[in-house]
Amino acid sequence: MTTPAGGGQFASTHWTQVLAAADPAHPDAREALATLCRTYWPPLYAFARRRGYSPADAEDLTQGFFARLLRLDSLAQVRRERGRFRSFLLAALQHHLSDERDRARAAKRGAGKVVSFDAEVAESGYQREFADAGVTPDAAFDRAWALTLLQTVAVRLQQDYEAGGQGGLFASLRFCLTGSRSDLPYAELAGRLGLSEPAVRVAVHRLRKRYRQFLRDEIAQTVARPEDVEDELRELRLALTR
Repeated sequence: MTTPAGGGQFASTHWTQVLAAADPAHPDAREALATLCRTYWPPLYAFARRRGYSPADAEDLTQGFFARLLRLDSLAQVRRERGRFRSFLLAALQHHLSDERDRARAAKRGAGKVVSFDAEVAESGYQREFADAGVTPDAAFDRAWALTLLQTVAVRLQQDYEAGGQGGLFASLRFCLTGSRSDLPYAELAGRLGLSEPAVRVAVHRLRKRYRQFLRDEIAQTVARPEDVEDELRELRLALTR
């Protein structure tokens, strides 16, 4: 559950549910952890690829990591001082890769898929963002995390608009979320939408405002304290510029 727009209370989120669970077998905590993993697997894949693993091995390592992380006893390793899911996930992955170097590859390949993801999409995204970039594995992880976060927020915002019968408006104004300019002047865009030009500008303002709120709500899912949201947002913005 995220904090409602405009609310002042930091509601229970996926990561706070994980941190608060005293019992490693707590079903809510395990499901919360699985939800976070399903959303934020691309950074893990990018990290493994930047560490020199092949696409097939990076996919296997990511799935093997999920199998290990989501075991019933895995939550015993989670501590409240690890306040950000992003930091916890990277440290846990690094530990997993270290362990895997001492194991036979064939033993891991039988683990099966624990979290569903499209390996082809992961590899195409990696090639687009990192194949020719001189970035470290850690920087690749943070950038992939930030890109995944923005894509997740955009999809959820689109779904919100479509649920309100405004899917067409979202599609027409989505360009403004990335800071891009529309190929159409506002006056022409207004004509196509059947709105006045001032109404289009108001719609753009509202879309951007809702996007910022959705972004903060999504970040709140991955940190333990409300005061961490702004710091995490700042760090992820920096990750996109590296």
